[in-house]
Amino acid sequence: MKTPYILPLLLLLTVSGYSDEPASYDREADPHDFSVFMTEGGWCWYQDPRAILHDGKVFIGSVQGTGAGPALVGVYDVDNDQPLGTVTMHPRFDGDDHNSPVFHVCPDGRVLAVYARHNRDRFHHSRYASPATPLEWSDEVRHERVMSNPKDNVTYMNLHEMESEGALYLFFRGINFDPTFVTSKDHGESWSDPVHFFKSEVGGRHRPYARYAGNDKDTVHVAITDAHPRDFGNSIYYFQFRNGSFYTADNKLIKNLANDGPLRPSETELVYQGTNNPGRGPDLSAIGAAWTSSIELDKVGHPHIGYTVYNSNTDHRYRIASWNGSNWIDREVAYGGNCLYDRESSYTGLITLDPVDPSVVLISTDVNPATGEDLGGLHEIYRATIQPTDTVDSIEWTPVTQNSPVRNLRPVILRDHNRRVILWNRGDFKTYTNYQLDTVGIIESVTE
Repeated sequence: MKTPYILPLLLLLTVSGYSDEPASYDREADPHDFSVFMTEGGWCWYQDPRAILHDGKVFIGSVQGTGAGPALVGVYDVDNDQPLGTVTMHPRFDGDDHNSPVFHVCPDGRVLAVYARHNRDRFHHSRYASPATPLEWSDEVRHERVMSNPKDNVTYMNLHEMESEGALYLFFRGINFDPTFVTSKDHGESWSDPVHFFKSEVGGRHRPYARYAGNDKDTVHVAITDAHPRDFGNSIYYFQFRNGSFYTADNKLIKNLANDGPLRPSETELVYQGTNNPGRGPDLSAIGAAWTSSIELDKVGHPHIGYTVYNSNTDHRYRIASWNGSNWIDREVAYGGNCLYDRESSYTGLITLDPVDPSVVLISTDVNPATGEDLGGLHEIYRATIQPTDTVDSIEWTPVTQNSPVRNLRPVILRDHNRRVILWNRGDFKTYTNYQLDTVGIIESVTE
């Protein structure tokens, strides 16, 4: 029964130039003090929220990178600091970290999980669970996204509620390889037809990469690129979307989606000017290409964007752009070190911002974050408090992990009113379809 699944996957890995040497995380050889929120964790960063803190529990979306690659949800009891268990949402889900489930809390307290494959078909899948029985999920429902071009499939689930519209938005990559959305008026039971949201101007079938941050009331804030950094020297753009229209950071109307069509990069706010350089082949990103990593809102609703810039496969930089109410303050904040592997030469350990206080920043890097010095180790997690006036020369980075025998990657910060939960992937990562990782982290009290 396994042969029809394994052979196409190995063929894909061979054609793509990826190693088929299996990833292996020796947990017994990696003693550490961090809480293990779930074993067999693994996620990409273009789907959210891939973990939530709700009713004293953390729900974590993951795809296992070994075996049949099932889609998983791990549940962790934060109040008692212990795992409750892991549920298989789909038994065979390609072993691809792009496919991890994301979550939405319904008004009745149920948790909705949504997940989809990486550009393989036109379906997203959904299940529900009650916080009282978080390891018991409803039967899976498959929702088809009908699009006119037969090349258009779905990738990357992003859920954001617009309470003022009585709608739940699901943003994904769909029409013409561009950001697209569908909406639900019943919290995921049924969905509208797809709407083309943003349109690339690079030409051909290029793919803008979007990161979304919503206020759960009436607005979604978006940081976005031109294309994949392997293909184009991306800039970083910003806009906000509410009541069917696009706006700048200072709330000036750009245009209406229904009347004027999808937004284009030239109509947005330019946050970081890329090089517009062309791609240089499969193992090299375009020089100066930026890639979105994180966007969060501060207490007054101003957006802050964390992103990466590619100088070479061995030299990535982390930057933050902050809106202060009248201007964007954009600055370099850390050295990101080496790419995770050459075929995806813009893959870094990532930068992430606290969703309540974006001045709290975590990064993953395999070099000294302040100097770029090669420390001879693997990717570690660092944290800092960064104000708009800070630059890479003034920031003090504190290590969260040190001297690790395995990689620490892709941190995520969850918050409620008095707790901060910091999660990251720890283990062996070879490619996005070949990894063995646990989701580990720390729980800390926050006084505001």
